[in-house]
Amino acid sequence: MLQYYPVMELNIVNVASVPHRSPFRYPGGKTWLVPRVREWLVSLPQRPAFFVEPFAGGGIVSLTVAAENLANHVIMVELDNQVAAVWHAILEGDGYWLADRIVTFDLTLENIETIVTKKPRRIRDKAFQTLLKNRIYRGGILARGSGMLKYGENGKGMGFV
Repeated sequence: MLQYYPVMELNIVNVASVPHRSPFRYPGGKTWLVPRVREWLVSLPQRPAFFVEPFAGGGIVSLTVAAENLANHVIMVELDNQVAAVWHAILEGDGYWLADRIVTFDLTLENIETIVTKKPRRIRDKAFQTLLKNRIYRGGILARGSGMLKYGENGKGMGFV
């Protein structure tokens, strides 16, 4: 049975007011949508058994639904195998490994080139490579051909010459 729930009044959302739960620096994110989804789910007569986020990307909507217990189960759907590798690593047992790899990585141009140019053998290696590219490529864009930052945004950042 299909049910219709009217859309709430649309107000501008200050995305800085939404908790940042995603490891991604993600352009085109859905952070602005979080308050609306939260309001919608809370307004339902009962908590949904499943919440599915297609095109999960940075996953901010799914992470919020899970963290705030707004649905019994959360399913993230992502076509991009790089982004999917990050979620797989985090949610399927390699989260601590990934966090340690991030914290202990020596951010040098040589180390970056070694990581971003090699084909990862394991999902967790692909996850680390993806997060590294997300942080060092302009705007966090992972697409082929996106350029690496040299000086960081607004003159702050890596300082590679």
